[in-house]
Amino acid sequence: MAGTAVLLSSNSSNAKTGKLGVVASFYPLYYFSSEIGKEHVDVSMLIPDNSEPHTWEPSPSDIIKVNDADILVYNGQGFEPWMDTVLSSVDNDDLVVVDSSQNISLLLSDEITEAYEQAVEAFNGGLTSVVTATDSEASAPTMSAEGYVNVNFSPLASGNGGYIKVSSMNGGDIRLFVTNATEFTIRSSTGTELEYELESGSVSSYPQFNGSKFVELGAGEVYSISFSSNSTGTGLIMIAGEEEGEGGHEHGLNDPHIWLDPISAKAQVSNILKAFVAADPSNATAYQQNADDLKSRLDVLNQEFVNGLAKRTKNAIITTHEGFNYLAMRYGFDAYAAIGISADAQPSAADLAALADMVDQLGLDYVFSEPIFSDSIIDTIAEETGAQVLVLDGIHSRTGAHSNMDYFEIMRANLESLKTGLEVTP
Repeated sequence: MAGTAVLLSSNSSNAKTGKLGVVASFYPLYYFSSEIGKEHVDVSMLIPDNSEPHTWEPSPSDIIKVNDADILVYNGQGFEPWMDTVLSSVDNDDLVVVDSSQNISLLLSDEITEAYEQAVEAFNGGLTSVVTATDSEASAPTMSAEGYVNVNFSPLASGNGGYIKVSSMNGGDIRLFVTNATEFTIRSSTGTELEYELESGSVSSYPQFNGSKFVELGAGEVYSISFSSNSTGTGLIMIAGEEEGEGGHEHGLNDPHIWLDPISAKAQVSNILKAFVAADPSNATAYQQNADDLKSRLDVLNQEFVNGLAKRTKNAIITTHEGFNYLAMRYGFDAYAAIGISADAQPSAADLAALADMVDQLGLDYVFSEPIFSDSIIDTIAEETGAQVLVLDGIHSRTGAHSNMDYFEIMRANLESLKTGLEVTP
């Protein structure tokens, strides 16, 4: 791995203790790692308790901590946006890196789902135009920045492709979707290639599209799109991204909050176990037994949620933050949130009004705050609707009344809140 200006030491401290040195990015993974390794591991945590992990940034001492470790366990799916920077700064070729989201059925984030649904609507609405991409950028046809266009490619020396131009009068976020396998780049009128906020290949739940790219277009510009493909053409769908509330954008493809679903958490345990066994085979039997025990406890927790919510009379929750989609999907209710996956993007007054209307429409008597986020957002909705506020903990870190609880204790506290909020009958 690449070096850095940070002075890095060896992991001699792990050799002295004779234990496996493990660094976990945040609390749930710290807990799972500790339960799997027990007395055979020293586990530390990067994101401390009482911290909001979406905005936390590592310090030089954190990079040294990772460099000295035998194993680094992180959540993945964009939950730790700084992870690539950390890994590029580490000089430890023996470090085992565990992306705990592997082999888990992932959900698209709400923002991405909305974008794909808009693209499907445009796709189903039919073509707005047909253009032929030219082999010369100077003669490329120009189109507006929104619509569904069939782009016919020209034969090129290296296959098929060509140029079209996009006029952006208003600027802003643009999402581009293609129906066939094709590579494309976007350049400004000065020739600068634009960086994409999100790139994705095909998504199984939206088979109409072979790929997508999200990009910010400045207003009053004419952009050039260059295609390269083995096919003779592609459908190109361009839609404008909806304006965010105050704050930044949040372009991750998948929802990362997998640890809140006990069944997905079992898969995270398996991913951690595999790394422990590979790094320390002499204690493989102990790791396996501990992991099996932890998974059994997660099975029990899952059944408690199944039984505990079976007789609910409401079927939706409204929370501060988009973090409960996996939990809601597992147990068959709907989850709505005031802010998205990134806490940087705050809701507008219109967003809050829409959620207040939803409380009334769904007949909800309760809304949910989260310990790590400000109560002001959900309190505003409660004041507008007369709903009572309960606590639902996303276990991003331990804080408030849950500071001294472990993962299972917090999850069971969540179950009790859900039983009240979803108005479970005796």
